[in-house]
Amino acid sequence: MKYLVPALCAMLLTGFFAMPAHSAQDHEEEALIQVFLGVLELDDQTGQWDDISEDQVDIDFSTLPSGGMEAEYVFAKGWVHVGLNPGGSVSWKNDDTNISGSVTSANGGTLRIDVDNSLLLVELHLGGYVRGRLSDRITTYVAAGPMVMYGSHDVKNDNVEEVQPLLTTNGTVIINESDSSDTNIGYYARAGVDFQINENQHLGFGVRYMSTELDFDKTVGKIDIKGPQYVLTFTTRL
Repeated sequence: MKYLVPALCAMLLTGFFAMPAHSAQDHEEEALIQVFLGVLELDDQTGQWDDISEDQVDIDFSTLPSGGMEAEYVFAKGWVHVGLNPGGSVSWKNDDTNISGSVTSANGGTLRIDVDNSLLLVELHLGGYVRGRLSDRITTYVAAGPMVMYGSHDVKNDNVEEVQPLLTTNGTVIINESDSSDTNIGYYARAGVDFQINENQHLGFGVRYMSTELDFDKTVGKIDIKGPQYVLTFTTRL
């Protein structure tokens, strides 16, 4: 895994930036470029964060704003187009990613810990796609393949709420590590519909899905990063 992730990152970047020149020479139809904005809805998870909880902590993800770009390079044309789909996206949230746990003191009391965090996710992918025409002005597409994701988790502040009466008035919880990051491989899938507004220009909407596991070992530990992404798209042909 140590060498696989950098190698796959290099493959994705090479495919994304080198394909236009290759495509223009070998295929009469030029690439489609799609930019999108939307929101990522991650599934809630549980993790292990020893600094704030003796048991597992609950992670309630809020909606993450996101944006990115896709490209489609045609390799086979007919009733449908089939080809290669490189792309990537960025999702981020500066607050409202809530992590809750509990600490039991020596006298038996329990502190409830709620921590506000920021979360940054960056992914690159390289898969295959199929695009077909529903009418003169409407096309639909599906795509899927492997991806590489980088994630960064940073603690913004912590609030300690006393749930059970404590014999001591000191409710301070020390968090030794406030940031952590990881990179791992996973998979993505996307589907959507485009509506033509001008020649070679389309507006549309789509649903993307991403899934991987990131190990924020200095903070919350290993958690699954997975869930749907709902996007609005603008697509044009180069």
